[in-house]
Amino acid sequence: MKYLLSSFILLFFLNTTLAQEITETENEKKKYPYIFPIFGQQVQDMGIDFPYSAGVNVSYVYNEIYLGISEFGMGINGTDLSKYLNEKTLGFDKVKATSNSLNLRADLFALPFLNVYGMFSQVKGSTEVGLQPDFGDGKFPYFGSTVVFDAIAYGAGATFNYGYKDYFISIDGNYNATRTDLLKEDIGIYVTSFRFGKKFNLKKDRFVTFYAGIMGRNFTNHNGNAGSITINDALPGVDQQLKDWYDGLSSGQQLVVQGIAKVINDELGTEVGSGSVLNSTVDYHIKKDLLKKWTFQFGGQFQLNKRIWIRGEYGVSDYSKFLMTGVVYRFVV
Repeated sequence: MKYLLSSFILLFFLNTTLAQEITETENEKKKYPYIFPIFGQQVQDMGIDFPYSAGVNVSYVYNEIYLGISEFGMGINGTDLSKYLNEKTLGFDKVKATSNSLNLRADLFALPFLNVYGMFSQVKGSTEVGLQPDFGDGKFPYFGSTVVFDAIAYGAGATFNYGYKDYFISIDGNYNATRTDLLKEDIGIYVTSFRFGKKFNLKKDRFVTFYAGIMGRNFTNHNGNAGSITINDALPGVDQQLKDWYDGLSSGQQLVVQGIAKVINDELGTEVGSGSVLNSTVDYHIKKDLLKKWTFQFGGQFQLNKRIWIRGEYGVSDYSKFLMTGVVYRFVV
């Protein structure tokens, strides 16, 4: 009897110790091993297969937007000529800005529903300007020219995500600033977007998503921007373009242009058509607005595995186009 009691006590403690070790091992396996996202343990306990918390994205982005010019003034070598050359007399007919950029973006799921990110871009762009001047004697023939520029852009933003089964919605907001030698100040743009989509599972850790939504953009510089540049730097070859344009005018229109040129000559103390003016510094102020602030967005994402994502998106409206494609590498933090 004494032997049986001792055996029972030994067996009880052995089972208790073994059960404790198994429980501790299970708890250790279930412990969320990473810092982010905050509340990652709760997400894991709910059985949600969450993506790796951090990522680096390299992408190509093409933008095409049409602008309206609501204010314009300029001066040459410190002489203000805005009363002669402004948005009304110059008659801006079409202003189209295009850009091709290589973007680098780093992001982090700070919370399960909140992704924060920063971005940097190297931009090559151009602005196509169409003018149909009107100095009070009727509209002149159309004149167009293109300004090519390099710029850098940088910014930050956040995305709120929510998913139910294989469906998801996201709300994104970011601010980015573009810096170019053509302007004294950065061009600030605020972007807001809403997307709704569905995930289609292919196999373990591999799926594809498709989504649709809208994106809105607007300038933050409500008072416009100021810049300073020489005419030849901004518009190389513009002297020949102006000559061809002038030669195509009627004799009456040429007289009007000569009259305007004489007034400006008197202000500047030189000839408008001379090389000295083309190499002079032009100071200008411009206020522009997007003709269409919202675009429809369509896109998709392919997850090759938990580390590699491939994404593409296209946006379109009456006065803008947007194309983005890129690769994301994800890792844990």
